[in-house]
Amino acid sequence: MKTNILVAATLGLGLLGAAAVTTPGLLVESESHAVAKGRNPKFVTRRSHGVMLLYSQAAAGGGMDLYYQSSNDVGETFSPPQRVNHVPGEVSDHGENSAQLLTSPDDQSLYAVWNQRDAKGGSHIRFSRAGAMQTAWSPAITVDDDPGPNSHGFQGAGVGPDGTIYIAWLDGRDKEKAKTGDYTSAGSAVYLTRSTDGGKTFSKNIRISTDVCPCCRVSFAVVGQRVFFAWRGVDSGDMRDIYVASSQDKGETWNKPTAVSRDKWKINGCPHVGPSLASLNGKLHVTWFSEGSGKPGIYTASSGDGGETFGPRRLVSEGVFDPTHPMTAASEDRIGVVFQAREGKDGWGKMAVFYRELSATGVMSKVVRVGTPKTGSVVYPSLALGMSGRIVVGWTEVSEGIPTAYMIRARHSD
Repeated sequence: MKTNILVAATLGLGLLGAAAVTTPGLLVESESHAVAKGRNPKFVTRRSHGVMLLYSQAAAGGGMDLYYQSSNDVGETFSPPQRVNHVPGEVSDHGENSAQLLTSPDDQSLYAVWNQRDAKGGSHIRFSRAGAMQTAWSPAITVDDDPGPNSHGFQGAGVGPDGTIYIAWLDGRDKEKAKTGDYTSAGSAVYLTRSTDGGKTFSKNIRISTDVCPCCRVSFAVVGQRVFFAWRGVDSGDMRDIYVASSQDKGETWNKPTAVSRDKWKINGCPHVGPSLASLNGKLHVTWFSEGSGKPGIYTASSGDGGETFGPRRLVSEGVFDPTHPMTAASEDRIGVVFQAREGKDGWGKMAVFYRELSATGVMSKVVRVGTPKTGSVVYPSLALGMSGRIVVGWTEVSEGIPTAYMIRARHSD
């Protein structure tokens, strides 16, 4: 029996009702919907009416499990939950260290990437694949090749146009080198692996960069023939700027990392807020959080020369307070950005979800509140852009210690 989501209006088949929030060019559902008793919902849109959902849930015997559901009617109903991980309770999912759901370029295969905590005190990157039509998840494999009890997490992943799967993460295997002065950030580095056979096998791990903030997720994008990863670096004096590196040979070699913006944010600790990458109109767009100006802000900057240089940063989080955790997604003609923030005259309202767009010509839309909390403040929003201007936003709300995954949908009226 399918999981029903009661809605005030049907986005996929009709217009929103009069109670819906209306902004210039954007129609947002009047109410959000609880989609699962879990956390960190991630959505992927597929073809005209398809929506796929991945989230984590507490396991009966301890730890967490990953679950997958799909919808053929733009999220009106979802299929029964299907556990992705074959080893019960092996999933570690918290904050920026959350799982990802990917699809192959032809939409025929699904890929899930998550973090596993082992009994020795370390953690590892796990991967499973499935067919999109008749979903049966393969037994998970570990894609980091470091067997030691070291940290491997805060993963970011993506699929290139040729089907190559790229997975990068923050890696602690070189922590002993930090004691010799080779590192400035307690031994954290960015490592990468690739698969050219649809996830059946993965390559030897490659180190992309050292001096990396140890708890801010990495992000992936592809522009033309280049692939990119971004992360938060740690420079001398605890300056924590965003860096980007690119590869023109499908991840075999990587150029010297480039600082996106010299924000001069000094913080003695990890802020747990990584960057988000998107590609539009032949340009790489980076969105990130910083307090380098003395005021919390979410910024964006773009590069038209393969990440060699970036234009001036632009403020995304205008008119709100305490913005954080940006996530981007791109369609053919726009980039969407979601983030959590507070509003209100005193700046101490509950965290809500806000949305903004960047057009192919560089024009930014107004900031729009799209998610209002029902049970508690929202955390870690996610975003997917679908066909015909459809938008799917997810987040987690925690009430009395119990997390619930929520979804709201919007569409363009122009």
